[in-house]
Amino acid sequence: MTRPTPLPSEPLNSRAASARGAPGRVVEVHTQTRSGLTIAAALAVTAVVAGIMHVGAGWWLPLHLFVVGGLLSAISAVTQMLAVTWSAAPASPPVLASAQRWVLAAGAIALVVGRETEQTWMFVAGGASVVVAMLGLASMLIRIRRQAVTPRFVPAIEAYVAATVAGAAGMSIGILLGAGRAVDSAVELRDVHLVLNVFGLIGLVIAGTLPFFAATQVRSKMSPRATPTAMRVTFAALAVAVVVAAIGHLIERPGVAAGGLITYVLGLLAIARLLPIYAHSRMRWAGPRLVQLVAGLVWWVAMTVALAVATLRGTDDGAILQALVIGAFAQILVASLAYLGPVLRGGGHRHLTAGFAITRSWVSPAAGNVAALAALVGHGPTLAVALAIWLTDIAIRAGRLLTATRSDDHV
Repeated sequence: MTRPTPLPSEPLNSRAASARGAPGRVVEVHTQTRSGLTIAAALAVTAVVAGIMHVGAGWWLPLHLFVVGGLLSAISAVTQMLAVTWSAAPASPPVLASAQRWVLAAGAIALVVGRETEQTWMFVAGGASVVVAMLGLASMLIRIRRQAVTPRFVPAIEAYVAATVAGAAGMSIGILLGAGRAVDSAVELRDVHLVLNVFGLIGLVIAGTLPFFAATQVRSKMSPRATPTAMRVTFAALAVAVVVAAIGHLIERPGVAAGGLITYVLGLLAIARLLPIYAHSRMRWAGPRLVQLVAGLVWWVAMTVALAVATLRGTDDGAILQALVIGAFAQILVASLAYLGPVLRGGGHRHLTAGFAITRSWVSPAAGNVAALAALVGHGPTLAVALAIWLTDIAIRAGRLLTATRSDDHV
């Protein structure tokens, strides 16, 4: 009897073991992921449009709608998908997965609307809903970890759980700040909120995923350096760095906070060392996806260093944060979705190949990096044009991907 065709969303060295997992788990979790990413895309597009149209006072609304709505919705969907696919555990019950993603989306919308309309009750209710959704995600990930068949991938799930706990704490602080309950220490708590959410929640999720997903992106085995022990130590170092940076801000010690951020940078460099060494043919196949993924990692390192310097000097960090979100997190998200989109569409290998051709875009990394640079130097018109081009390219390719049929395999 021949083995079933391995799923392209699994690293090559996980497939034999994952075949022993729960039957039907991949189809079920892919269905859940498609729904989650649809919500994430809608909120992310809305955030970009809001930024281009200058909706709201300053950049708070588009930034939080993108991060809390779009990025966290994507994180919720993708972490569960990767955890189930890689560990061979059963998928979360559909009703729980659906409730979690809709509570998160509704909470994100209520959060930004409540703040912009100065309706404190709506802001608090939205923020509380997001915290509940994150704790719900943590509980589902813990369940997946307990039922894992392939222990090699457990370190990633553990990083996801640590990330959601950091995020829940960071967002709880954000609720206090937005509701005006922490006036005396607002500056310090604002920085703690930022560190826990940006570097704890989002950062730990991406860091936990990269050693596995980078190999998937280029159809390669994982690096032999990426052992479970090495990954656990690296993820733990990143988590400790987040705690140190947060405590430094809380006790008003800029040197401690900056030291935590520099330690975080060292952790990111350790993550880069755990990535597979790419052959030229594999790099050529991955093309712009890989370029954008690597560019996102470079922006992440550079902007974290810049933020550490700004922390020491006490200078404004608004432009740095914008560049971090656009250059690092948005680019890594888009590069990942350029791979996951065709996989989740399904339809067999020919359909998959056609999907990868559709999402293969050099416009995306070009526009993403120009937008990040424009945000960093504060050139608003260039930022708006770059974001508009980037959004248009993504929308056109997403539309082609969604509307293509099996007869489009020649595209």
